[in-house]
Amino acid sequence: MVAKGELVLKLPSWFPVLVATTLAVTPALTWACSAGADALTWHGFARFTGFAAAGLFAVSMLLMLRLTWLDRAFRGLGHVYQAHHALGVAGFLLLLVHPLTLALGTFLVEPAAALRLLWPNPSSKAVFSGWLALLLFLVFFVVTVAQRIPFHRWRRLHRALGLAYGAMVWHLVATYHGSVAGGLALGLAALGVLGFAHRLLAEDPPSRGLRYRITSVRRRGPKVVDLVLEPLDKKLRFEAGQFVYLAMRDSPDYQACGESHPYTLTGHPDDPRLHVSVKALGFCTRHIQEATVDTEAAVQGPFGGLFPPQTMNRPQVWIGGGIGVTPFLGRASIIAADGPSIDIVYCAANEGTALYLEDLRTLTRDRPNMCVHTIYEDTTGLPTVPAIESRVGSLEGKELMLAGPPAMVDALRRALRARGIPAAHIHTEEGMAR
Repeated sequence: MVAKGELVLKLPSWFPVLVATTLAVTPALTWACSAGADALTWHGFARFTGFAAAGLFAVSMLLMLRLTWLDRAFRGLGHVYQAHHALGVAGFLLLLVHPLTLALGTFLVEPAAALRLLWPNPSSKAVFSGWLALLLFLVFFVVTVAQRIPFHRWRRLHRALGLAYGAMVWHLVATYHGSVAGGLALGLAALGVLGFAHRLLAEDPPSRGLRYRITSVRRRGPKVVDLVLEPLDKKLRFEAGQFVYLAMRDSPDYQACGESHPYTLTGHPDDPRLHVSVKALGFCTRHIQEATVDTEAAVQGPFGGLFPPQTMNRPQVWIGGGIGVTPFLGRASIIAADGPSIDIVYCAANEGTALYLEDLRTLTRDRPNMCVHTIYEDTTGLPTVPAIESRVGSLEGKELMLAGPPAMVDALRRALRARGIPAAHIHTEEGMAR
Protein backbone atom coordinates (compact mmCIF):
# COMPACT_ATOMS: atom_id res chain seq x y z
CA MET A 1 0.00 0.00 0.00
CA VAL A 2 1.34 3.45 -0.90
CA ALA A 3 1.27 5.98 1.92
CA LYS A 4 -0.99 8.98 1.60
CA GLY A 5 0.52 11.79 -0.43
CA GLU A 6 3.11 9.60 -2.13
CA LEU A 7 3.32 9.61 -5.91
CA VAL A 8 4.49 6.50 -7.70
CA LEU A 9 6.98 7.49 -10.40
CA LYS A 10 6.80 5.05 -13.30
CA LEU A 11 9.56 6.66 -15.33
CA PRO A 12 12.97 4.92 -15.22
CA SER A 13 15.52 6.41 -12.84
CA TRP A 14 17.81 7.46 -15.70
CA PHE A 15 15.11 9.50 -17.44
CA PRO A 16 15.59 12.82 -15.54
CA VAL A 17 19.36 12.54 -16.08
CA LEU A 18 18.74 12.07 -19.80
CA VAL A 19 16.45 15.10 -19.87
CA ALA A 20 19.01 17.26 -18.04
CA THR A 21 21.85 16.13 -20.32
CA THR A 22 19.78 16.65 -23.48
CA LEU A 23 18.89 20.17 -22.35
CA ALA A 24 22.56 20.88 -21.64
CA VAL A 25 23.86 19.79 -25.06
CA THR A 26 21.01 21.35 -27.08
CA PRO A 27 23.06 24.46 -28.05
CA ALA A 28 25.98 22.28 -29.17
CA LEU A 29 23.75 19.94 -31.19
CA THR A 30 21.95 22.92 -32.73
CA TRP A 31 25.27 24.39 -33.84
CA ALA A 32 26.49 21.04 -35.23
CA CYS A 33 23.30 20.62 -37.28
CA SER A 34 23.63 24.11 -38.76
CA ALA A 35 27.40 24.06 -39.34
CA GLY A 36 27.45 21.38 -42.02
CA ALA A 37 30.96 20.35 -43.06
CA ASP A 38 32.50 22.95 -40.71
CA ALA A 39 31.46 20.78 -37.77
CA LEU A 40 34.08 18.22 -38.85
CA THR A 41 37.01 20.66 -38.64
CA TRP A 42 39.15 21.45 -35.60
CA HIS A 43 37.51 24.86 -35.33
CA GLY A 44 34.12 23.19 -35.56
CA PHE A 45 34.98 20.72 -32.81
CA ALA A 46 36.23 23.60 -30.66
CA ARG A 47 32.93 25.45 -31.04
CA PHE A 48 30.99 22.26 -30.30
CA THR A 49 32.94 21.68 -27.07
CA GLY A 50 32.50 25.32 -26.09
CA PHE A 51 28.73 25.25 -26.53
CA ALA A 52 28.53 21.87 -24.79
CA ALA A 53 30.62 23.06 -21.83
CA ALA A 54 28.46 26.18 -21.45
CA GLY A 55 25.25 24.14 -21.51
CA LEU A 56 26.55 21.53 -19.08
CA PHE A 57 27.66 24.19 -16.59
CA ALA A 58 24.32 26.01 -16.89
CA VAL A 59 22.24 22.90 -16.16
CA SER A 60 24.68 21.92 -13.41
CA MET A 61 23.97 25.30 -11.80
CA LEU A 62 20.23 24.60 -11.95
CA LEU A 63 20.78 21.23 -10.28
CA MET A 64 22.28 23.00 -7.27
CA LEU A 65 18.78 24.06 -6.27
CA ARG A 66 17.07 22.37 -3.33
CA LEU A 67 13.64 22.03 -4.94
CA THR A 68 11.17 19.39 -3.82
CA TRP A 69 10.03 18.68 -7.38
CA LEU A 70 13.63 17.98 -8.41
CA ASP A 71 13.93 15.68 -5.41
CA ARG A 72 10.85 13.75 -6.55
CA ALA A 73 11.84 13.67 -10.22
CA PHE A 74 15.32 12.28 -9.47
CA ARG A 75 14.01 10.07 -6.64
CA GLY A 76 16.15 11.72 -4.03
CA LEU A 77 18.12 14.93 -3.60
CA GLY A 78 21.29 12.86 -3.54
CA HIS A 79 20.69 11.83 -7.14
CA VAL A 80 20.14 15.49 -8.07
CA TYR A 81 23.53 16.36 -6.58
CA GLN A 82 25.15 13.40 -8.33
CA ALA A 83 23.83 14.71 -11.65
CA HIS A 84 24.99 18.23 -10.70
CA HIS A 85 28.48 16.90 -10.03
CA ALA A 86 28.63 14.71 -13.16
CA LEU A 87 27.49 17.49 -15.50
CA GLY A 88 29.90 19.93 -13.84
CA VAL A 89 32.84 17.55 -14.29
CA ALA A 90 31.88 16.92 -17.93
CA GLY A 91 31.61 20.66 -18.55
CA PHE A 92 35.01 21.25 -16.96
CA LEU A 93 36.69 18.60 -19.13
CA LEU A 94 35.16 20.05 -22.30
CA LEU A 95 36.22 23.51 -21.16
CA LEU A 96 39.82 22.26 -21.08
CA VAL A 97 39.49 20.81 -24.58
CA HIS A 98 37.87 23.93 -26.08
CA PRO A 99 40.90 26.31 -26.25
CA LEU A 100 43.31 23.54 -27.20
CA THR A 101 41.31 22.43 -30.23
CA LEU A 102 40.63 26.05 -31.17
CA ALA A 103 44.36 26.82 -31.06
CA LEU A 104 45.19 23.65 -33.00
CA GLY A 105 42.75 24.54 -35.77
CA THR A 106 44.17 28.06 -35.95
CA PHE A 107 47.77 26.79 -35.87
CA LEU A 108 47.19 24.73 -39.01
CA VAL A 109 46.25 27.95 -40.83
CA GLU A 110 48.21 30.70 -39.07
CA PRO A 111 50.68 29.65 -36.33
CA ALA A 112 51.17 33.18 -35.00
CA ALA A 113 47.43 33.63 -34.47
CA ALA A 114 47.32 30.35 -32.54
CA LEU A 115 49.91 31.67 -30.10
CA ARG A 116 47.80 34.78 -29.53
CA LEU A 117 44.84 32.55 -28.64
CA LEU A 118 46.94 30.77 -26.03
CA TRP A 119 47.81 34.03 -24.28
CA PRO A 120 45.20 35.86 -22.14
CA ASN A 121 45.35 39.17 -24.01
CA PRO A 122 43.34 41.85 -22.10
CA SER A 123 42.75 43.79 -25.32
CA SER A 124 40.58 40.97 -26.68
CA LYS A 125 37.44 40.53 -24.58
CA ALA A 126 36.67 37.18 -26.19
CA VAL A 127 40.13 35.70 -25.50
CA PHE A 128 40.63 37.32 -22.09
CA SER A 129 37.18 36.34 -20.74
CA GLY A 130 37.66 32.78 -21.97
CA TRP A 131 41.03 32.42 -20.28
CA LEU A 132 39.76 34.07 -17.11
CA ALA A 133 36.88 31.58 -16.94
CA LEU A 134 39.22 28.65 -17.59
CA LEU A 135 41.75 29.68 -14.93
CA LEU A 136 39.09 30.40 -12.31
CA PHE A 137 37.34 27.10 -12.99
CA LEU A 138 40.68 25.31 -12.82
CA VAL A 139 41.53 26.77 -9.40
CA PHE A 140 38.12 26.50 -7.75
CA PHE A 141 37.15 23.19 -9.34
CA VAL A 142 40.30 21.40 -8.20
CA VAL A 143 39.88 22.72 -4.65
CA THR A 144 36.16 22.00 -4.31
CA VAL A 145 36.44 18.36 -5.37
CA ALA A 146 38.87 17.80 -2.50
CA GLN A 147 37.19 15.72 0.19
CA ARG A 148 39.43 16.44 3.17
CA ILE A 149 38.79 20.12 3.79
CA PRO A 150 36.30 21.30 6.45
CA PHE A 151 32.78 21.55 5.11
CA HIS A 152 32.33 25.27 5.86
CA ARG A 153 35.49 26.08 3.86
CA TRP A 154 34.48 23.75 1.04
CA ARG A 155 31.10 25.49 0.92
CA ARG A 156 32.63 28.95 0.59
CA LEU A 157 34.94 27.78 -2.20
CA HIS A 158 32.06 26.09 -3.96
CA ARG A 159 30.15 29.37 -3.91
CA ALA A 160 33.22 31.09 -5.38
CA LEU A 161 32.70 29.00 -8.51
CA GLY A 162 30.07 31.61 -9.32
CA LEU A 163 32.92 33.97 -10.24
CA ALA A 164 34.22 31.46 -12.79
CA TYR A 165 30.71 30.93 -14.13
CA GLY A 166 30.27 34.69 -14.48
CA ALA A 167 33.49 34.88 -16.52
CA MET A 168 32.18 32.10 -18.77
CA VAL A 169 28.92 34.00 -19.34
CA TRP A 170 31.00 37.08 -20.20
CA HIS A 171 32.87 34.95 -22.75
CA LEU A 172 29.58 33.80 -24.29
CA VAL A 173 28.41 37.40 -24.62
CA ALA A 174 31.75 38.51 -26.09
CA THR A 175 31.67 35.75 -28.73
CA TYR A 176 27.97 35.95 -29.61
CA HIS A 177 27.32 36.81 -33.27
CA GLY A 178 23.59 36.25 -33.58
CA SER A 179 23.52 32.48 -34.17
CA VAL A 180 20.64 30.34 -32.94
CA ALA A 181 23.05 28.10 -31.02
CA GLY A 182 24.64 31.13 -29.38
CA GLY A 183 21.22 32.43 -28.38
CA LEU A 184 20.30 29.07 -26.84
CA ALA A 185 23.60 28.97 -24.96
CA LEU A 186 23.04 32.49 -23.61
CA GLY A 187 19.48 31.58 -22.60
CA LEU A 188 20.70 28.54 -20.67
CA ALA A 189 23.50 30.63 -19.15
CA ALA A 190 20.96 33.20 -17.94
CA LEU A 191 18.94 30.41 -16.30
CA GLY A 192 22.14 29.19 -14.66
CA VAL A 193 22.82 32.66 -13.28
CA LEU A 194 19.28 32.85 -11.90
CA GLY A 195 19.65 29.39 -10.37
CA PHE A 196 22.92 30.32 -8.69
CA ALA A 197 21.44 33.57 -7.39
CA HIS A 198 18.37 31.75 -6.06
CA ARG A 199 20.53 29.22 -4.22
CA LEU A 200 22.74 31.96 -2.79
CA LEU A 201 19.99 34.40 -1.79
CA ALA A 202 16.83 32.33 -1.28
CA GLU A 203 18.04 28.93 -0.04
CA ASP A 204 21.36 29.25 1.79
CA PRO A 205 20.54 32.13 4.20
CA PRO A 206 19.39 30.76 7.58
CA SER A 207 16.44 33.15 7.53
CA ARG A 208 14.83 31.31 4.58
CA GLY A 209 12.28 28.56 5.14
CA LEU A 210 9.32 27.69 7.33
CA ARG A 211 9.56 29.10 10.84
CA TYR A 212 9.76 26.64 13.73
CA ARG A 213 10.59 26.89 17.42
CA ILE A 214 12.34 24.36 19.65
CA THR A 215 10.04 23.09 22.40
CA SER A 216 12.16 20.22 23.71
CA VAL A 217 15.87 19.40 23.93
CA ARG A 218 16.84 15.90 25.03
CA ARG A 219 20.40 14.67 25.40
CA ARG A 220 20.41 11.25 23.74
CA GLY A 221 24.14 10.56 24.14
CA PRO A 222 27.49 12.33 24.56
CA LYS A 223 27.36 13.71 21.00
CA VAL A 224 23.68 13.33 20.09
CA VAL A 225 20.74 15.56 20.91
CA ASP A 226 17.04 15.10 20.07
CA LEU A 227 15.08 18.23 19.20
CA VAL A 228 11.33 18.75 18.95
CA LEU A 229 10.16 21.82 17.02
CA GLU A 230 6.68 23.28 16.64
CA PRO A 231 5.52 25.38 13.68
CA LEU A 232 5.15 29.12 14.14
CA ASP A 233 3.12 29.53 10.96
CA LYS A 234 2.71 26.97 8.17
CA LYS A 235 3.14 23.27 9.02
CA LEU A 236 5.53 21.20 6.92
CA ARG A 237 3.95 18.26 5.10
CA PHE A 238 6.31 15.30 4.75
CA GLU A 239 6.47 11.55 4.26
CA ALA A 240 7.88 9.21 6.87
CA GLY A 241 11.63 8.73 6.46
CA GLN A 242 12.31 12.02 4.67
CA PHE A 243 14.72 14.74 5.77
CA VAL A 244 14.82 18.53 5.86
CA TYR A 245 17.44 21.26 5.76
CA LEU A 246 17.37 23.06 9.07
CA ALA A 247 19.14 26.27 10.12
CA MET A 248 19.02 27.69 13.62
CA ARG A 249 18.41 31.39 14.15
CA ASP A 250 20.08 33.66 16.67
CA SER A 251 18.34 34.07 20.01
CA PRO A 252 19.23 35.75 23.32
CA ASP A 253 20.61 32.44 24.62
CA TYR A 254 22.00 30.96 21.41
CA GLN A 255 24.30 32.20 18.65
CA ALA A 256 23.56 30.25 15.45
CA CYS A 257 26.32 29.01 13.15
CA GLY A 258 24.66 30.56 10.09
CA GLU A 259 24.42 27.35 8.04
CA SER A 260 21.68 24.90 7.09
CA HIS A 261 22.27 21.14 7.24
CA PRO A 262 20.18 18.03 6.48
CA TYR A 263 18.50 16.15 9.33
CA THR A 264 16.16 13.19 9.21
CA LEU A 265 12.60 13.59 10.47
CA THR A 266 12.01 10.84 13.02
CA GLY A 267 8.38 11.58 13.88
CA HIS A 268 5.04 10.55 12.40
CA PRO A 269 3.80 12.60 9.40
CA ASP A 270 0.54 13.39 11.21
CA ASP A 271 2.39 15.04 14.09
CA PRO A 272 2.49 18.82 13.49
CA ARG A 273 5.79 18.96 15.34
CA LEU A 274 9.13 18.01 13.80
CA HIS A 275 11.42 15.53 15.55
CA VAL A 276 15.10 15.52 14.56
CA SER A 277 18.27 14.03 15.99
CA VAL A 278 21.60 15.80 15.60
CA LYS A 279 24.99 14.16 16.02
CA ALA A 280 28.07 16.34 16.50
CA LEU A 281 30.06 15.65 13.33
CA GLY A 282 31.33 19.11 12.43
CA PHE A 283 31.41 22.74 13.49
CA CYS A 284 27.71 23.47 13.03
CA THR A 285 26.36 20.16 14.36
CA ARG A 286 28.58 20.50 17.43
CA HIS A 287 27.20 23.99 17.96
CA ILE A 288 23.58 22.80 17.71
CA GLN A 289 24.20 20.57 20.73
CA GLU A 290 23.94 23.78 22.78
CA ALA A 291 20.59 24.91 21.32
CA THR A 292 17.97 25.82 23.91
CA VAL A 293 14.18 25.77 24.15
CA ASP A 294 12.52 28.69 22.30
CA THR A 295 15.36 28.94 19.77
CA GLU A 296 13.83 29.49 16.35
CA ALA A 297 14.81 27.61 13.20
CA ALA A 298 14.18 27.80 9.46
CA VAL A 299 13.16 24.56 7.76
CA GLN A 300 13.36 23.73 4.03
CA GLY A 301 12.03 20.57 2.45
CA PRO A 302 11.01 17.86 2.66
CA PHE A 303 13.45 15.74 0.67
CA GLY A 304 14.34 12.08 0.44
CA GLY A 305 14.07 9.02 -1.75
CA LEU A 306 15.21 6.22 0.55
CA PHE A 307 11.81 4.51 0.43
CA PRO A 308 10.51 4.49 -3.17
CA PRO A 309 6.71 4.10 -3.23
CA GLN A 310 6.88 1.14 -5.60
CA THR A 311 8.70 -0.90 -2.92
CA MET A 312 5.98 -0.55 -0.28
CA ASN A 313 4.41 -3.98 -0.87
CA ARG A 314 7.66 -5.92 -1.23
CA PRO A 315 9.74 -7.64 1.50
CA GLN A 316 12.36 -5.22 2.76
CA VAL A 317 15.58 -5.13 4.77
CA TRP A 318 16.56 -1.84 6.37
CA ILE A 319 20.26 -1.66 7.23
CA GLY A 320 21.40 1.31 9.29
CA GLY A 321 24.61 2.29 11.01
CA GLY A 322 24.90 4.67 13.95
CA ILE A 323 22.61 7.68 13.69
CA GLY A 324 21.85 6.52 10.15
CA VAL A 325 18.98 4.45 11.56
CA THR A 326 16.92 7.59 12.19
CA PRO A 327 14.99 7.34 8.86
CA PHE A 328 13.73 3.97 10.09
CA LEU A 329 12.11 5.52 13.18
CA GLY A 330 9.66 7.63 11.23
CA ARG A 331 9.11 4.99 8.57
CA ALA A 332 8.36 2.22 11.07
CA SER A 333 5.62 4.37 12.61
CA ILE A 334 3.46 4.15 9.45
CA ILE A 335 3.92 0.45 8.62
CA ALA A 336 0.74 -1.58 9.03
CA ALA A 337 0.83 -4.76 11.12
CA ASP A 338 -0.38 -6.75 8.10
CA GLY A 339 2.12 -5.13 5.74
CA PRO A 340 5.14 -6.69 4.02
CA SER A 341 7.90 -8.44 5.92
CA ILE A 342 10.53 -5.93 7.09
CA ASP A 343 13.80 -6.76 8.85
CA ILE A 344 15.75 -3.92 10.48
CA VAL A 345 19.48 -4.47 10.96
CA TYR A 346 20.97 -2.00 13.44
CA CYS A 347 24.77 -1.76 13.10
CA ALA A 348 26.75 -0.10 15.89
CA ALA A 349 30.21 -0.15 17.44
CA ASN A 350 28.81 -1.78 20.58
CA GLU A 351 25.56 -2.14 22.50
CA GLY A 352 26.15 1.12 24.35
CA THR A 353 26.22 3.14 21.12
CA ALA A 354 22.97 1.68 19.76
CA LEU A 355 21.11 4.77 20.97
CA TYR A 356 17.86 4.09 19.11
CA LEU A 357 17.55 0.35 19.68
CA GLU A 358 14.80 0.61 22.29
CA ASP A 359 12.88 3.09 20.12
CA LEU A 360 12.91 0.62 17.23
CA ARG A 361 11.88 -2.27 19.46
CA THR A 362 9.00 -0.22 20.82
CA LEU A 363 7.83 0.74 17.33
CA THR A 364 7.95 -2.87 16.08
CA ARG A 365 6.55 -4.58 19.21
CA ASP A 366 2.97 -4.61 17.89
CA ARG A 367 3.99 -5.22 14.28
CA PRO A 368 4.59 -8.96 13.81
CA ASN A 369 5.80 -8.35 10.26
CA MET A 370 8.77 -6.32 11.53
CA CYS A 371 11.85 -7.62 13.34
CA VAL A 372 14.92 -5.82 14.72
CA HIS A 373 18.40 -7.38 14.54
CA THR A 374 21.74 -6.06 15.74
CA ILE A 375 25.34 -6.28 14.56
CA TYR A 376 27.93 -4.99 17.03
CA GLU A 377 31.42 -4.39 15.72
CA ASP A 378 33.10 -5.23 19.04
CA THR A 379 31.61 -8.74 19.12
CA THR A 380 30.79 -9.80 15.55
CA GLY A 381 32.87 -7.44 13.43
CA LEU A 382 31.86 -5.08 10.65
CA PRO A 383 28.49 -5.50 8.93
CA THR A 384 28.96 -7.79 5.95
CA VAL A 385 26.52 -9.48 3.60
CA PRO A 386 27.06 -12.93 5.23
CA ALA A 387 26.54 -11.41 8.69
CA ILE A 388 23.31 -9.76 7.56
CA GLU A 389 22.01 -12.90 5.83
CA SER A 390 22.76 -14.96 8.94
CA ARG A 391 20.16 -12.80 10.70
CA VAL A 392 17.51 -12.10 8.06
CA GLY A 393 17.95 -14.95 5.59
CA SER A 394 18.62 -14.60 1.88
CA LEU A 395 18.53 -11.05 0.50
CA GLU A 396 17.43 -12.13 -2.95
CA GLY A 397 14.10 -10.69 -4.04
CA LYS A 398 14.07 -8.09 -1.25
CA GLU A 399 14.29 -4.30 -1.29
CA LEU A 400 17.36 -3.13 0.62
CA MET A 401 17.48 0.32 2.26
CA LEU A 402 20.97 1.41 3.38
CA ALA A 403 21.57 4.37 5.68
CA GLY A 404 24.55 5.33 7.78
CA PRO A 405 28.18 6.45 7.44
CA PRO A 406 29.12 6.84 3.75
CA ALA A 407 32.00 4.36 4.06
CA MET A 408 29.68 1.67 5.45
CA VAL A 409 26.99 2.33 2.85
CA ASP A 410 29.48 2.28 -0.05
CA ALA A 411 31.11 -0.94 1.18
CA LEU A 412 27.76 -2.69 1.60
CA ARG A 413 26.52 -1.49 -1.79
CA ARG A 414 29.60 -2.93 -3.51
CA ALA A 415 29.30 -6.19 -1.58
CA LEU A 416 25.61 -6.51 -2.42
CA ARG A 417 26.28 -5.93 -6.11
CA ALA A 418 29.03 -8.57 -5.98
CA ARG A 419 26.53 -10.89 -4.29
CA GLY A 420 24.28 -10.49 -7.35
CA ILE A 421 21.66 -8.13 -5.92
CA PRO A 422 20.34 -5.87 -8.73
CA ALA A 423 21.17 -2.19 -8.32
CA ALA A 424 17.45 -1.39 -8.66
CA HIS A 425 16.83 -3.19 -5.34
CA ILE A 426 19.47 -1.21 -3.41
CA HIS A 427 18.29 2.15 -2.10
CA THR A 428 20.43 4.80 -0.40
CA GLU A 429 20.08 8.45 0.60
CA GLU A 430 23.13 10.29 -0.74
CA GLY A 431 21.43 13.65 -0.16
CA MET A 432 22.32 13.46 3.53
CA ALA A 433 26.07 13.64 2.76
CA ARG A 434 28.23 16.12 0.86
